[in-house]
Amino acid sequence: MQIVMLSVIVTFGAVLRFWNLGQWSFWIDEVFSVRDAQNLSFNSLQSIPNPIPYLAVKLSILIGGNSEWGSRLIPCLVGIVSIPAVFGLGRTLYNWRVGLFSSAFVACASWHLFWSQNARYPAFTFLFAVLTAWCFYLSLEQDSTLLMIGALVCCSCLILSHTLSVVIVPALAVYAVICLIEKPSRKRWLNLLIFFTPFTLPVFVLAFPEVRGYLFSGWGRNEWQRSPLYIILTLAQGVSVPVAVTALFGCVVPPLNKPTRFLLCYAGIPLALFLVASQFQNVAGYYLFWTTSAYFIFAAVACEQLWKVIEKKSGSIIGILVPCVLVVTLLSQDYLYFKIENGGRPKWREAFAAIQTQKQPNDKVVLSEPEMGKYYLPELTSVYIGGLLDNPEAFEKAWEDSGRDRLWFIVDVASFNVFDANENVRSWIRQRGHLVQTYPAFSRAKDRTIHIYVLE
Repeated sequence: MQIVMLSVIVTFGAVLRFWNLGQWSFWIDEVFSVRDAQNLSFNSLQSIPNPIPYLAVKLSILIGGNSEWGSRLIPCLVGIVSIPAVFGLGRTLYNWRVGLFSSAFVACASWHLFWSQNARYPAFTFLFAVLTAWCFYLSLEQDSTLLMIGALVCCSCLILSHTLSVVIVPALAVYAVICLIEKPSRKRWLNLLIFFTPFTLPVFVLAFPEVRGYLFSGWGRNEWQRSPLYIILTLAQGVSVPVAVTALFGCVVPPLNKPTRFLLCYAGIPLALFLVASQFQNVAGYYLFWTTSAYFIFAAVACEQLWKVIEKKSGSIIGILVPCVLVVTLLSQDYLYFKIENGGRPKWREAFAAIQTQKQPNDKVVLSEPEMGKYYLPELTSVYIGGLLDNPEAFEKAWEDSGRDRLWFIVDVASFNVFDANENVRSWIRQRGHLVQTYPAFSRAKDRTIHIYVLE
């Protein structure tokens, strides 16, 4: 029965993840990943700290073709595999009901759906983190060296998918200390040394200024005002508020047993470290996406506990209503994701297609991310909007000196709201050009509309 029910959940999750997989346009970070993957070589691979997603996307393009669908094929499959992996972790920690509930929540979660339909790293971090947690927990329970080696391999793959996922190591270290206090066996010490020793060696590399400079370059100091509240709200919105609230009950209501302590370390310590780091570095809540499996499992624990109480008192199956309500809530977000939010992405492909039909050979495209233009419309010169932002007079003079060639302006509202908050640049564009087309898109409480202007 468990296999049949899990098969239904995985099949449904797979249908959701393949639905419109190639319809959504690439977004900015996704294009960077795809182009880097396309240009990946043996020499460049050595300088990339997180090569697994790039290798996977490159292989995905070779298998599925150089398109949105082809680039996202392997990340999509990885997202699908994550669903039964969460079932396995939930069942190992608690029981099969918790495993089924948590896997159903993951299958229907729009945040997991979004990253599964992305040629980016988060789907990989989610899967490798679940596998790391599963192997690590089982290894300590069974004092298994083989499972600890499996945890080490999975954790290495996790960090090679996204460097900041290394915060899982201190989380597992805290739980390991708790286990050693309870049972300080020689075999357990040996297994933990096997796991943690490889992660202590890279710490000495921080003695080199070049390494420290690389780690802290390009992040900025709270440049995007990513405060602790921002990080917490990102996680709560990502898993959905009902699941987050239910998960809170799931971690405080049951007795503080081993599984609960493990999940608290797994999700709580990385969150605490990120909250502290947000005061010094620009870190985002979605970097902790890989910890969300703990939230779904905690929500499943709360549902299972409530089901037990109701079943014991009334003997009815009314306890199934709570997980059903959570699933319906998640599905309602999926409906918005597909029907209203355009998959959580701006309509870049549609915008460039509109320019494609009217372009002339000497036209140029001015936009906030020239890399988007190089990918979708390589035959036209892409110009960074920064020149207009820094010195409008010089930009206008250069345009006049060039013979007033047509300039296309792609105004992606989400980006412009950051560097053009006072709308000076947009006012300049509106005064001199005229609006050609608008592609509205709103998702996750953010305006992702794109306007196209032409100056001629």
